[in-house]
Amino acid sequence: MAKQVKVLDVTARDGLQNEPNPVSTAQKIALIEKLVRARVSNIQATSFVHPRWVPQMADAEAVAAALGRFPDVHFSALIPNLKGYERAVAAGFRNLELTMSASETFSHKNLNRSREQGFEILEQVSRAAERDGVVIRVGFAMSFHCPFEGAISTATLVEVVRSAREHGPWHIALADTDGMAFPNQVATAVKAIQEELGIPASELALHVHDTYGRGLANVLTGLEAGIREFDATTAGLGGCPYCPGASGNLATEDLVALLDGMGYETGIDMEKLLDAAEFASSFSSRPYQAHLLRAARGAACDVTERLARHLPSSQK
Repeated sequence: MAKQVKVLDVTARDGLQNEPNPVSTAQKIALIEKLVRARVSNIQATSFVHPRWVPQMADAEAVAAALGRFPDVHFSALIPNLKGYERAVAAGFRNLELTMSASETFSHKNLNRSREQGFEILEQVSRAAERDGVVIRVGFAMSFHCPFEGAISTATLVEVVRSAREHGPWHIALADTDGMAFPNQVATAVKAIQEELGIPASELALHVHDTYGRGLANVLTGLEAGIREFDATTAGLGGCPYCPGASGNLATEDLVALLDGMGYETGIDMEKLLDAAEFASSFSSRPYQAHLLRAARGAACDVTERLARHLPSSQK
């Protein structure tokens, strides 16, 4: 069994995109620097979406311009379409994630397009990526459940993954966007993708939200299925602006604690990761909702919770 696990920290993108209070470019870079000090070597730094839809990501180019000071880190960015791809590549990124949806309804609500139109965009992005030497990861929101459609069938998920792979040998990220997935659903889906499509677990990733406290259980299921790439955010920040009820992602510190305890190798320094989590929690408009920081540094969580409670209602 391979013991190395890739942790992709997405705090600077997914963790902040839903926060109502502006986070400055300097603060984002300070957060990234703390992650780098913790030896987090894979970071999704921003997204190239239209600032009208996600104002928090309006400084994508400015964030990108500051990343050169961290030469040993693999940075990536999220893109919604070809325009986003062009902006990201111009800003210097060579690893990108194209966001799509396994749910037709959510595709319209989140991306303002049908799934079919999404695959047309994937075709455009794939051709451009092959030309430019850019690596794409295709991320499917609502891989297991959708707040508008209910449970996503394994057959539906297999079909959209099949269609994605027809456009290129891209890795696939399965996102439990509303945190409603159960471990048996994850196990069934991963097994079907492996057996029906011949895609090895090494080319799959799990993007887990912890809305209902199932995040670590779903990670454990993914590990047992052979997946070795997981997304998370420090302090469990995050959510989705277009997914009612979705709370934060699985906390990076909780994920790394699980992996460390089970003998997997991440290369991440836990104490410095807790420094990053403590810093990230200061940007949150809600109390700390994960576990490890509270257990290790309860006083820091108490301060954050007091600040969140006393924010003016217009800032909550």
